[in-house]
Amino acid sequence: MPESSSQYQNGDSAPVIPEQLPIYPLVTTVLFPSGVAALQIADERSLRLAESLEEERDMIGLFCLSNGGATPRRSTDLQSVGVAARVVQKLRLGEGRLQILCHGLARVELERLEVTEPFLIGRVRPIREKIDETSPEVRSLLESTLSSYKSLTRIDKRYSPETVDVLRLNADSGPGFYADLLASFLNIPLDEKRALINAVAPVKRLALLGEILDRELARNQVEADIDQKVRASLEEKRRDHFLREQLKVIQETLGETTGPKREAEQYATMIEDLPIDSDSKRTVERECGRLALMSEQAAEYPVQSNYLETVFGLPWWERTRDSLNLKKVDRLISRRHHGVEEVKRRLLEYLSVVKLKGKISGPILCLVGPPGTGKTSLAKSIAEAMGRKFVSLSLGGVSDESEIRGHRKTYVGAMPGKIISAYERAGACNPVILLDELDKLGQGLHGDPAAALLEVLDPEQNRTFVDRYLGVPFDLSETLFIATANVLDNISQPLRDRLEVLRLAGYTEAEKQVIARKFMLPRLLEAHGLEAKSIKLTESALVRLIRGYTSEAGVRNLERCMATICRKVAFRRATEKQALPEVLQIRRAQIEELLGTALFEQEFAARQAEVGLATGLAWTGAGGAVLFIEATRMTGTGQVKITGQLGDVMRESVETAFSYVRSHGFELEIPDELPRTSDFHIHFPAGSIPKDGPSAGVAVATCLASLLSGRPVRHDVAMTGEITLRGKILSVGGVKETESSRFQPA
Repeated sequence: MPESSSQYQNGDSAPVIPEQLPIYPLVTTVLFPSGVAALQIADERSLRLAESLEEERDMIGLFCLSNGGATPRRSTDLQSVGVAARVVQKLRLGEGRLQILCHGLARVELERLEVTEPFLIGRVRPIREKIDETSPEVRSLLESTLSSYKSLTRIDKRYSPETVDVLRLNADSGPGFYADLLASFLNIPLDEKRALINAVAPVKRLALLGEILDRELARNQVEADIDQKVRASLEEKRRDHFLREQLKVIQETLGETTGPKREAEQYATMIEDLPIDSDSKRTVERECGRLALMSEQAAEYPVQSNYLETVFGLPWWERTRDSLNLKKVDRLISRRHHGVEEVKRRLLEYLSVVKLKGKISGPILCLVGPPGTGKTSLAKSIAEAMGRKFVSLSLGGVSDESEIRGHRKTYVGAMPGKIISAYERAGACNPVILLDELDKLGQGLHGDPAAALLEVLDPEQNRTFVDRYLGVPFDLSETLFIATANVLDNISQPLRDRLEVLRLAGYTEAEKQVIARKFMLPRLLEAHGLEAKSIKLTESALVRLIRGYTSEAGVRNLERCMATICRKVAFRRATEKQALPEVLQIRRAQIEELLGTALFEQEFAARQAEVGLATGLAWTGAGGAVLFIEATRMTGTGQVKITGQLGDVMRESVETAFSYVRSHGFELEIPDELPRTSDFHIHFPAGSIPKDGPSAGVAVATCLASLLSGRPVRHDVAMTGEITLRGKILSVGGVKETESSRFQPA
């Protein structure tokens, strides 16, 4: 309890507080000294207390509960500091209810509860507040709280500006009285009001009021900023709405109605014509309904609009009329391609079935061959001969299943897959779609695109192909799919089962000469602005060009070299003052002048027969190649050493060939002791190039037989094929490819 002093707040005018007072517990309100509060009473104990009071005479003690609202039984259930108040008025509100109007007098301390029934009576002691009104701290607190409250009344409409004048007039009545008056004006939480009641020292109470006012100012400032932004946003939206409504009226007046609703209505009229089932139509109708309810400024509007634009932009009804004149197809392919008779025959058979049945049927055609053999151009020729639109899809590097099936519309940046996008580009529902580089499909973390293609290429499933972006089925059954690949090994077995493989072997040297003269040169002359037949390549020059500057199964590099020649001739015609002859004949000696030093050195077979040297032939994805096999022996114990960076298959071929030669030593006139007393070294030159495959057995056996028997091998004969332990030659594959090797006997 504060110490006594000769100077107290309200000194002589302090009311006389009895030692015992009826106690009324406050639950939802707080009364400050000099304040007024109307208390509504309904519980029995408090009603008995109110009935015992006389107006304008009796006092009561008002104490806040400290136990969360339970009925007080002990003094600890109430806060120790409260307010002694005089009852000014009693008013009956109805049966069992009273309202008493109380005027706060002064703070009192509850020492103990002496009576609990019929109502609470407690012993109290007045609290006299020790103050020093002249203290600089007190004056500073008075001025700062008054200034803060004045600022609060400007931004918070709950506070009346007139209360500032009331506070200013009472600033000299003492800091305690001023603090209680200011606290009674504040709309603050109940806990903060109870803390102010418990702050007995006026200086402490003023400091606490300063903190509360600062918080209220900060909160109101934030609310004011938010309110200003909300009002500005609402004003902007109201203005935009008003302008849009004006624009809508103007557009309706001019007959230029546009916007999401009009767009949705236009799409809705087209839904019935879509060749899809009723469930899918309802899906599209729902999407149209969503678009109609959107604003053009909504973030979802472009997504929804693009979706419907994609759906109705697909060629559901547009189709080209097939022109299946087989003679025309034959002429067109023969005019543009050379050396593909077997492939052309199979294509004509395929189109014959399509013509008789009136629809696409059978497996998917897959053109397999080395680069530059004309797979893509052949597919274009088929599309042109049939009169269909042609679209090429490059599948090289595709490793995400969504690139085939599309992304779900709910994802950010969603778009349809490559298949549906191809129909958008084609503008017809029955195009020829080329699945280029099918063997280059990857497999990443987001599914297997090869598995996604199974549905696309299956005639029984692609009638109802559902792209994830569209969400509705699209018929792919009228499309002619043609695939291309360099090798089949990289294509998964389930996908390979849906393909009919048509192989395009590498071109031989004779075929390359025909292609260069008949197809390439006329096209290149026109492309470079030269007159037809203005350049003539002699046969020797063309052979030198093919052998010295290209090494491929196709003709892509050959075309590049011939294009280089055309550019150089065009440059000379455009810059030289002396005109060139109308027909410029290019001979063998001029090839190196135009193209520089030859890039490839010819692999000639030995110019004379040698012992332990044989020539083999092999084929790769880039064409045929010459394979030399050398063998030598030295004194030893019958060990065999093999070099040349060989794979397991070729090493087994060497061992098989060696076993066959030893087992037939008598027939080959090989001395019996020679294999046991000698070591053998078999070498395949060009050791930096990996070599493997079942095609070297015959050449290795011939080389070893020559070494052990001492008889030379003919230098003008090359061999390919595998040999068994019994001397049988297995079936030889890639015959045409090996013809394109650079083997030229001396």
